[in-house]
Amino acid sequence: MPTTILTAKTHIALPQSGALIKQAADYYRSHDCDVQADGAHTRIAVSIGHIHLVNHSNGLDVEVGATTEVGVVQMKAAIISLLQGAVPDANLDCRWKGAGKSTGKLPNFRELRVGQITDLSPYMRRLRLHGDNLDAYDVEGIHIRLLIPPRGQANPKWPTLAENGMPVWPGGEDTIEQRVYTIRAMDAKAGWIDIDFVMHGDNGPGSAFAVHAKSGDLVAMTGPLGDALPDADWMLFAGDETALPAIGRYLAEMPKHVAGHAFIEVGCADDVIAVPTQSQIKVTWLFRDDARKLERSLLQDVIRTVDVPHKTQKVYCWAGVEQKDYKPIHAYWRKDIGLDRDHCRAMTFWRKTNPA
Repeated sequence: MPTTILTAKTHIALPQSGALIKQAADYYRSHDCDVQADGAHTRIAVSIGHIHLVNHSNGLDVEVGATTEVGVVQMKAAIISLLQGAVPDANLDCRWKGAGKSTGKLPNFRELRVGQITDLSPYMRRLRLHGDNLDAYDVEGIHIRLLIPPRGQANPKWPTLAENGMPVWPGGEDTIEQRVYTIRAMDAKAGWIDIDFVMHGDNGPGSAFAVHAKSGDLVAMTGPLGDALPDADWMLFAGDETALPAIGRYLAEMPKHVAGHAFIEVGCADDVIAVPTQSQIKVTWLFRDDARKLERSLLQDVIRTVDVPHKTQKVYCWAGVEQKDYKPIHAYWRKDIGLDRDHCRAMTFWRKTNPA
């Protein structure tokens, strides 16, 4: 049965819209998305849907599409945010027709309260967050956008959604921080989700929230984000602490017949935590305190030792890494190994702001 695609359309009066379309196309190409350009028309395919851009003398026609109402809302925000970044002074007060109508709330907005707090290792803390109506998150997308209010604020002012599809964020002492996290486990019926936080003190809103968390603290989320892994008989996972919750969840849900490798980089042996799996995937921990000589980085080097059996099996390679590792890993899989975009994905999970 064919999948129903929901769409929304708008017109934005922007000068030099042709140049903006090219900029948007280049951005999505750099993230290995399928971009098709034909004259004034450009169609961009992403994991949750599509963007269709048409250049006119009086501006830009935009169509976004996805399989769900929430997906349409997310696609609206994605393209408006990209245009806003390219032309900060432009008037993007557009109105959309079609699916994903604005209710004034962010997609699947939910308030959550902190419950059980569990330290998994010296630098990893799990918070169980309780909320209502979580069924929308019990789906293929395992990531959420966590909205973190100022510490100690009992009644936060949450962001709203404007008619053009962009969030409107409170400022000043009501500023809300947002970070993407993985739902490590959940029970929608019981009304809870587990989120694992890398602990590095007050250096970052997510870590600070986890460090100071106490039962009853309020937080919120929107989403879900991401898409399901494709079916494969052989998998390769690679990532550091920031990707560990996602790798752990994928391993927990992997079928018994799947073989492959999971490489997880952490600081030292004390940072190892349980990542059970019923699959045949071999889990290997890599330690930064190991004095081994590196040619590139821990993850880049170990990935290059693996023989990916893509000519004889259905394979999929996945990496969640620091920014400097992203492009080399992506290029190795796509160009050196010859995997197509449906058989591999590398993502930047964080960026080192003070490189050594």
